[in-house]
Amino acid sequence: MTEAPLFPYEKFGFRLEFGEKKNITVCWFECQEHLDKYLERYKLDKRTIKLDYRDGEPVVRSKKHKGSVEQKSKPKNNRSAGSVRKGKPSVDPVRNTARTTKRKK
Repeated sequence: MTEAPLFPYEKFGFRLEFGEKKNITVCWFECQEHLDKYLERYKLDKRTIKLDYRDGEPVVRSKKHKGSVEQKSKPKNNRSAGSVRKGKPSVDPVRNTARTTKRKK
């Protein structure tokens, strides 16, 4: 029986292997950024994983260029876009109101 190749997919040059002997998980990634996101998302310890690269060792990126990858924009307010909307006085139709009292200073 022949063993499967380490890189069965042409586009996926990064291979991640982790887990116990009986339960090994293997993942392939297109680029270093996707691999880094996966490691951060699942909080995998770099001492317990095995990384293989099709083209030898990866290019070491400096931390100051980490922000060059476009991040997902965060919402500016905490409002949800749900189907239930509460009416606000500023949105109510304009009423013909005459002020009869003076404003307090």
